[in-house]
Amino acid sequence: MSSAVVIEKTDEPAVFENYVVLPDCFGTGEYDDRADVRAIRETVDSALEKLDAAVRFTQKLSGNREVIIKPNLVSVYHDSGFRETDYPETTDPRVFEAVVRFVSRFTQNITIAESSGKPMPTRVNFRTTGYDRIARYYGASLVALEERPVTRYMLPKAEVMKEVYLPDTFERAVRGEAFYISVPKMKTNLYTGVTLGFKNAMGTIPYFLRERNHSYLINKKLTDLMYLFRPDLTVIDAIVGGEGNTPAPVDPVKVGKIIAGNNSVETDRVATVMMGFDPDSIPLMTEADTRGFGDRDVRIIGEAEVIAFRPAVSSFLDEKTQREFPNLHALYGHTLEDSGTITDPQLVTPGDVQKLERQCTGGCLAAAKTGLDYYNFTEKPKRDFTLWIVVGSGIELDGKRWWFDSAGRAYSLEDLRKIPDRKLALGNCSRPAAEACDYFAKGCCDPAECMAAVCRAAGVRMPIMSVKNRKLPALGLGMFRTVLIRRKLIRRGMYVDCPYSQEDRIFPIPEDAGRDADYIPWPLPEMSRDEKRRMLRDQWRILSSALLGGRK
Repeated sequence: MSSAVVIEKTDEPAVFENYVVLPDCFGTGEYDDRADVRAIRETVDSALEKLDAAVRFTQKLSGNREVIIKPNLVSVYHDSGFRETDYPETTDPRVFEAVVRFVSRFTQNITIAESSGKPMPTRVNFRTTGYDRIARYYGASLVALEERPVTRYMLPKAEVMKEVYLPDTFERAVRGEAFYISVPKMKTNLYTGVTLGFKNAMGTIPYFLRERNHSYLINKKLTDLMYLFRPDLTVIDAIVGGEGNTPAPVDPVKVGKIIAGNNSVETDRVATVMMGFDPDSIPLMTEADTRGFGDRDVRIIGEAEVIAFRPAVSSFLDEKTQREFPNLHALYGHTLEDSGTITDPQLVTPGDVQKLERQCTGGCLAAAKTGLDYYNFTEKPKRDFTLWIVVGSGIELDGKRWWFDSAGRAYSLEDLRKIPDRKLALGNCSRPAAEACDYFAKGCCDPAECMAAVCRAAGVRMPIMSVKNRKLPALGLGMFRTVLIRRKLIRRGMYVDCPYSQEDRIFPIPEDAGRDADYIPWPLPEMSRDEKRRMLRDQWRILSSALLGGRK
C-alpha cells in the first residue's frame, strides 16, 4: 500500500494557549466560534482531507466500522504542584476533539482508549483534560485500559517482547476489525529520544508488561509490538510540542502543525526531522527500519519546517545536571556489555565512564532523571542536597567490585560504606551495592519506584505527591479504585496483566511456535488458586512503588 505524510500549518496565535484542558464551553456555539478551535479544526480537517486524497483511508471506515482512537495521556500536568499551571505533556484535547469530529463524519462506532503511566488513574486524567466530555458529546465509548481483562499473544518474529498481554479492547484492532488511530503529542523522551506515533502503543499494554525489558532493550521491545498491530492512521499533535526530559514536565515549543500519515514509522520520521533530530541517530527509528516497518517511497505533502527541540538527556554526567545539582554524584559499574577494556581500576578515564553509563539509558537511569526533573520544576527547588547514586553490579577485578565516578575514580564496596552522605542503589543490577547504601530502588525497571526513590533519597518531595497538586485527592482515590477494579476481575478468574516480574531476561514462547507468523493467539490457562492469590497481592504494588519507592 502506498504511504503518505501530510504536514499542515496554522498561523493562528490563539492555538498556543490552553493546550492541556478542554475549555469549559465545549459543546456550545461559544466553543465552536473560538479562534483557536476554528483554526485547529480547519488544520486537522485539511491535513486529513489531503491524506485521504492521497491514500483513500476513509474508504476503510465504511459500514460504520469501529475506530479505536488513542491519545497520549501518560501524565497530565495541570495544577499539579509545579511552577506553571500547564505543561505540554499530553495530547491537546482540542486536537483530539477535531480528530474525533472528522472521524464521526464516516462512522459513529468510536472508542477512545488509553492507559496513563502507572500508577496514574486514566479516568482521572480523562476528567481533568475533558476527554470524558468529548466522549459524551460524540457518543463514543471511553475505556481506561488498565481496567480491562487481557488476552495473550506470542510474537515469533520478536526479538525481545515475544509474549504480549493486551487489553481485550485492542483484540479487534489486532484482528483488523477495528481501525486504529494513534494521536500522540510531539515531544522528546528520556527513554527513546522522541515519543510519537508508534511509541504511543506503550500505553496499550498493561502495567507490569510495560516494566518488562523497560531497559537497554526498550527500543527493540517497542518495535516488536508492531508485529501485533500498528496504527492505520497517525495524527501527531504538533500544535504545541514539548522539549526536555519527558516523562517529567517539558517546556512548550510553538510549532503550529498537524502531521498525519498512514505509516506510523514514516510519520514519526517526518516529525523527528522537524524537531531537528536525525532519525538515524534515534535507535527506536533505526530499529523500525531494520525490521522493515517503514516505507522509504513515502510521499510527503507539505513543508517539513525544522524547529530545533532541546533533546532529552538520559544522563547524570551532562553539564546541565552537574550544574543544577552540584552535589549529585553518580557511580557506574554496568556489565551489560563487554567491559574487558577496563583491566585496572586506577586507569579508568571519563570517556570510559560515559560508555558505562550509556550501556543502559532506557530504564532506571532515565526514570531517576525524571524524578530529579520533577523536583526541578517546582517553584523554588533547593538543589544543594548531597546524594550518591550507584548504578550497575560493579566491574569485578581481582575479586573486588568497582564503580566509577565522572572523573574515573574507582570506588569499592568498602569505599561506598565510608561515604557519610545519602546513597541510593538504582535498580536490581545494583543489588551488590545495596547493603552499602541507604536506599535501594528495586526493579528492572519500575519507573515509578525509581522516580520516587531518587526524591526520597535526596530528601525532597515529589511535587505531584504534595498538597500543592490540586488533583492529589482525586489521584489517590483513583489509584485505589484502579487496584480494586483489577482485583475484582482477578477474583472472577480474569487476567489483567502478565505475572509481576522484575527480571532482566527475555520471556520465551514455545519453541514449536510458527516462525513465519507475525503473531499467534496464545490462550491463557485457567487461573490456579495460588496464581490468583499471587496476582491479587501484586496489584498493591501499583501503589507501593510510588509511595514507598527506595525503601530497603
